[in-house]
Amino acid sequence: MKARTTLAVPEQMWDQVTADLLSTPELERAAVGFAGIRRSGLAGQLLLRDWVPVPAAEYLVQLGYHLEVSPVFWARAAKRCRADKEAMVIMHSHPRDLERPRFSPSDDHGEKDLIPKVLARADIPIAAVVVSPGGVTGRLTDGGDPEAMTIRTVGKLPTPVSRDTHDRAFDRQVRALGKDGQALIRSLRIGVVGHGGLGSHVVQQLVHLGVGEVTVVDPDRVTVTNLSRLVGASRWDAWLHRRKTRLARRLGRRVGGKTRVNGIGESLLARSAAERIVDCDLIFGCTDNQLSRSVLNAIAFQFYVPVLDLGVELQAKGAMGGRVAWLAPGGACLWCMGVLDSETVRIEQLPPARRQDEEVRGYIRGIEEPAPAVVSINGVIASLGVTEMLARLTGFAGASPRSSLLMYRLADGVVRRTSPKPEPDCPTCSARGILGAGELVRPPWQA
Repeated sequence: MKARTTLAVPEQMWDQVTADLLSTPELERAAVGFAGIRRSGLAGQLLLRDWVPVPAAEYLVQLGYHLEVSPVFWARAAKRCRADKEAMVIMHSHPRDLERPRFSPSDDHGEKDLIPKVLARADIPIAAVVVSPGGVTGRLTDGGDPEAMTIRTVGKLPTPVSRDTHDRAFDRQVRALGKDGQALIRSLRIGVVGHGGLGSHVVQQLVHLGVGEVTVVDPDRVTVTNLSRLVGASRWDAWLHRRKTRLARRLGRRVGGKTRVNGIGESLLARSAAERIVDCDLIFGCTDNQLSRSVLNAIAFQFYVPVLDLGVELQAKGAMGGRVAWLAPGGACLWCMGVLDSETVRIEQLPPARRQDEEVRGYIRGIEEPAPAVVSINGVIASLGVTEMLARLTGFAGASPRSSLLMYRLADGVVRRTSPKPEPDCPTCSARGILGAGELVRPPWQA
């Protein structure tokens, strides 16, 4: 049976956890993790925020096949979980197991004794994780018997067991990405926020790639001014004022592949839209407003769903080009990169009456001025973004670390790669913001 709960862990944190737990090859080691809790229907997700290794003085017994930790250590951890409304993750190692580990009878006995004591102090989900040189196994106790739990490193997706790549339509693609890469693409659920000049290019490419499921979020309808850049749009669509999401679904049908295209004709600020998009494996941000972009920024760092934020900049005088930013724990967020502007986000959140009043008073100027757009430049940025997704998830471009920000400049046709660092005090992506305890930084739709 497929596990209903996933433990999501930032890659950098997981490297630290496994390095510590496996640092004594002859002795088992233990640690405790603290995780945010998210539920979606019958499924659940734990988001590992912080962890603490068991200090040497807290071990009562530490052997190569068995360990016991002071009850005082677990009591402190339970107190923190109760105060911060976090789940507890009990982690330990099987350093001698070269295969994927299993929970031993000793583990079963220890948890049977420990879990009731933790629950007496805090009514919380309790996960257990065992790590070995050969892999990792997890399980969850949440109001019943333990059940299997999946562990996922943020930004990395496992290769599916099935390699059903016999479809001749993808023959050339398999030659580039490999059977594992194509199988992974087929398993992906990808969100695209904004089906305009950028988003329509992205959706077209995802459908042709054979992505399993694409969910498009856009509340707008087609107008005549969209026709110069909206892929697949016709004058009939503008005359009939059709929803942009309808065009995305139509594209999926016309290509005739296996991709399922879903349309959500609401703003990302609507709770129902945001909750569905958070269930995706990865999100493309193709929105043209800063408020939606700020929500995607929060989703990437607070809900551990990687976001590829795409943007185009065209000015009569000044820099012209665009960017592709990879947003995930461990990197800089859009606030740190200087992409988001707090005043613009504030204005875009204002109720219409308040916004009109500020415009009349002269407090707001030029905010409604349409941005320039050219279909070919949109295509360049969209292609850079989709290719970056392929490079990160399938590894076809090599195993070297990827830069988190790609900047394309039209003047010289060069793509410059950098990896901005998080600002130390940033509440969204700094070490404390991502890994620390306490309430998540909530986007507007969760406030």
